[in-house]
Amino acid sequence: MTKLRLFGIVILFLAALSGLSEHLFYGGVDPNGVLQESFFLPLTFILVAIGVVVLVVSLFQSPRD
Repeated sequence: MTKLRLFGIVILFLAALSGLSEHLFYGGVDPNGVLQESFFLPLTFILVAIGVVVLVVSLFQSPRD
């Protein structure tokens, strides 16, 4: 496993943790009808995008001898 692929997996794991924390601690609608969100929701999507890009790049990277 290359360092780049491992980095992509770690980033996706951090995205999962961010999404889980958003789901557990935030999210939902308060009694006034206002949607409650935190920074974790956009962070989740940003980390997923970065993780997927890094993993795709690592698949096309030729192994070094």
